[in-house]
Amino acid sequence: MKINNTLILTVLLFITLLGQIYAQTNIQLAFMAPLGDAEEPQYRGGVMLAADKIRSNFTAHNYNLNISVIGDSEPIMNSLDMIQNLGVVGVVGPAYSGASSIACLITGAFQVPSISFYATGTDLSNPDKYPFFNRVMPDDYLQVKSILLLAQKYGWERISCVHTNEDYGIGGANILVREANAIGIAVNTIQSIDVVDGDVEPPEEEYDRVFKNLDDVKARVIVAYALFPSDCLALWKYAEQKGFLNKGFTWIVTDGCAELTDGKEEYLKGVIALFPNYGLGNTRLEELETQIVSSSVYNPEGYGYFKGTSFSYDAADALLRGILNVINIGGDYTNGKQVLDSIRSLNFEGVTGTIGFDSDTGDRKHGIFSILNLIDIEKGSFDKIGEIDPNSNTITLNQDIIFVGDTTDIPSAYEVIKYIVALNSILGAIAGLCVLFVLFIGFIIIFQWRKFRYSSPLFCVFIILGALLGLASVFTLLPNPNSELCLSFPWLLGIGFVLLFGTLFTKTWRTWRLFHNARKFKIIRISNKMMFLVVGSFVLFEAIFMILWSTLGDPNVSVEPIYKSGQAQLQCTTNSAAWWYVFVFYKVFYVIVGVFLAFKTRDVVDSLNESKPISFSLYNLTFVMTISIPLGFILTDYPTAVLVIQIVAILLCFTTTVGLLFLPKVWKIVSGQQHSMDSPSSGDSSNAGTGGKSGGYYSGGYTSNATEMKQTSIGRSTGQNISTELNSSQNANGGSGSGVFYTGGESLPKSAGSSFLNTSRDPIASNNQSIGVKSEEQ
Repeated sequence: MKINNTLILTVLLFITLLGQIYAQTNIQLAFMAPLGDAEEPQYRGGVMLAADKIRSNFTAHNYNLNISVIGDSEPIMNSLDMIQNLGVVGVVGPAYSGASSIACLITGAFQVPSISFYATGTDLSNPDKYPFFNRVMPDDYLQVKSILLLAQKYGWERISCVHTNEDYGIGGANILVREANAIGIAVNTIQSIDVVDGDVEPPEEEYDRVFKNLDDVKARVIVAYALFPSDCLALWKYAEQKGFLNKGFTWIVTDGCAELTDGKEEYLKGVIALFPNYGLGNTRLEELETQIVSSSVYNPEGYGYFKGTSFSYDAADALLRGILNVINIGGDYTNGKQVLDSIRSLNFEGVTGTIGFDSDTGDRKHGIFSILNLIDIEKGSFDKIGEIDPNSNTITLNQDIIFVGDTTDIPSAYEVIKYIVALNSILGAIAGLCVLFVLFIGFIIIFQWRKFRYSSPLFCVFIILGALLGLASVFTLLPNPNSELCLSFPWLLGIGFVLLFGTLFTKTWRTWRLFHNARKFKIIRISNKMMFLVVGSFVLFEAIFMILWSTLGDPNVSVEPIYKSGQAQLQCTTNSAAWWYVFVFYKVFYVIVGVFLAFKTRDVVDSLNESKPISFSLYNLTFVMTISIPLGFILTDYPTAVLVIQIVAILLCFTTTVGLLFLPKVWKIVSGQQHSMDSPSSGDSSNAGTGGKSGGYYSGGYTSNATEMKQTSIGRSTGQNISTELNSSQNANGGSGSGVFYTGGESLPKSAGSSFLNTSRDPIASNNQSIGVKSEEQ
């Protein structure tokens, strides 16, 4: 009997010790799951597979893992129940921000660490309020920052937001507004819509309100902060009906809608999504995806892989690693502070990348977002095309983004309006008439060459060519601009301007130098070759400047906002306005030179005197530049007005100059009033002599009331001067005659000669005085 009592006591002691061992080694954990969601079985599968992978490490320490699945629909009661009744020492979840913001108040109060795998709300980063909260999903701040980095990359200065009316959507929209304003991106409107409850969508009137308000602000880049793919699908259905899924619109959705698996409508092609890097391209993801998708337990409905499963796996993995590390160092895994410190000291490679936690807030430190693009409509889910690292502000794209409308052209953030076709047609017709007028003048000069001999007809043709190039620049402004037209406009305008005014002023300069030196009895030679070099230097300088501009200034076409809110037009731009300032204002040099030459040639013989038409041309040019240039720089928000000002200024500048220079002569020729211009004695046959050519020089004889001039000899030999013999007769006052010998190509008419010769201010010759002026005129 004694032996039996001893045996009984031994058995009882063994049973007691065994029970104590079992109680000590049973580690109770909880998974707070979004029960009822289509994604929940896969999320649960990620947690269980992570536990299965590390379970052997706990078994080696005589510990058993037990994970209970708790719903998060009643976060207060369920949290209290699992802590007080189940005795959990760690929690995976809750999944979403709303449930986490309530449940983690309770778990934190009991010092039970939790790791959420899908909560992104920034309020959860408050360590005073949620001291034991951690997460493997990057928070909304990083997601918003990634969205704004993408907006900056593509030059979107204005965006709009539509969000679901719950904690996730409201919180994300508020952060978007705050961070966008901080970097100068305008959020034009924020529209809320209720979540889709099962199959029940919000009333149609709600969607009408949303899209009416989006249309009022001319929304083109729309960020959808929606909770589930069903919310986005309902939103897009109405967006397509309202024309908001056409080319020119951009849709960016956040992680909630990035889980889309049945987006098979053609109009959805080109939607962009941002989702935290979930391991795409990682062999660990491929293994996990195969296990989940092929499991009848974790994927009973046969869905495609839900990306959040990668995060539920990493959340469970991080929690179990933290507890295991406490056990390895002989710590107390039931001590929540020890487990929390262990979790926040982790740094390992998970399915979703490097896992690490902020020591104060528990936020994930390494948050990289995948750029997803809905390209394969048959598959109905997003494909990864790049990454955004909001910590380093870098964007990496493996291919061009396909935007809505199946295009790689970057959409504008504005409603792009086109130029008014009727207005441009009228301006084009007027420009065409101006071109015909200039061509008519050019044909007259060519076919009546001899009658323009005193005006250097070859250089007159250059003036016509310059005017035609300048007028041609108008036709680059009329179509909707592109890169080629933007590059062509300043080239045509600049070369045309320089060729016209450079030739005109060079021609006038020769006239001034010839007659200025004639008064000083000097013989000079100004050949056509020298004239070509001067004009060519002007054109070369302009060409060099334009090459630099074209190379360094990057003239291109871009969408620029106009005075109407939300609207923009395609306009030619350059990387710095300084190029335009230099292009415009250095041409003031030509105006200054023109004024100087017009003044200097005011007393030249009428047949060669162009000071009056030059003066009128300069007055017209100065007036046009004074009005048009400031308006062009001021009215940048009114591109149609700038277009009209530019075209009118160009037409006035070139057409009026040609008309002032040549129209009087052309009119006399066409009307027959100047039929005898080609005769050297066109002034008065009784007072004029005939001219002849000798030795390569042409001389003309003419007389005046005070002087009788007679050609005696013209010759050309080595060291021989060109001379004239002046036979003077005395007038009643005993004055002496004077004479001039001009070799400009033709004889001077009497009227011109008398104005030049009979001047008391500057007598240029006396008896027996010989002078010569040598030139080559065409």
